[in-house]
Amino acid sequence: MDVVIEFLDKYGWGGILMMALAGAIFFGGKWLSNKLSDDMSTGLEKVGEKLTDQMSKQNDQLLNVIVGQQDKLLDSILNKRVVDAQKHNEMLFDKIKIADEINQALKEIMLFHNAQRAFIIEFHNTSSNLSGVPFAKYSCTYEWHDKGVYSLIGKCDSLPFSQMAKVTTDVLNSKNQIMIYTDMEKFADENISMWSALANDTTKTTAVVYAAMYDKNNVLIGMMCLEYQKEHTFTEEDINQLGVETAQLTSIINLRYKYTE
Repeated sequence: MDVVIEFLDKYGWGGILMMALAGAIFFGGKWLSNKLSDDMSTGLEKVGEKLTDQMSKQNDQLLNVIVGQQDKLLDSILNKRVVDAQKHNEMLFDKIKIADEINQALKEIMLFHNAQRAFIIEFHNTSSNLSGVPFAKYSCTYEWHDKGVYSLIGKCDSLPFSQMAKVTTDVLNSKNQIMIYTDMEKFADENISMWSALANDTTKTTAVVYAAMYDKNNVLIGMMCLEYQKEHTFTEEDINQLGVETAQLTSIINLRYKYTE
């Protein structure tokens, strides 16, 4: 109390007022600082809550989009498989229907050209190596021959294309893409693997004719072949006729013409 009276005598009521004002400013500033701090914390919490809520909504939307895209992709894959399976079945059924038509066409071609065998070789791939590169193969898929002539179709199945490499090169380099072999000894020397694989009464063969078969994209898909076991002379007319017949058979065999959009 004495200290207050002494302060009052020394500084007067103005000093006390200034001291009170300073105290009010100090405590008021402290209160305001705490208030702002509380408001800021509350504001940041609300901002954080809003950001969290917004991120959650965005994540939900993103998840829905991803799930939707996966569903569409899965539906697309499944639909494609269904379409491919349906197309495969339709092509297989068509293949069965045209088999007799092709056999009859081969019979007529063989008789027209006085051959002892008419057959079709198709190129395809079967399996692959460890790098995933498919193996090129060839098979005799259709055949007609005279009675007493051995069947080639059961023996010439999924053989390495390398056996036909020289024949294919000769055909591609020949006039009209038709190659006629009349020297069977030379043929055997130049195509020893093929000759060995097909050997069975081949000693009777006097001539072999190969005509290239192309699809509409100009891709070589096989060969139309004639085999002779009798002497025969090939005329320009014979070669032209065989070219037409080969093109007609190709259009029947290559069912992708029908199923390509």
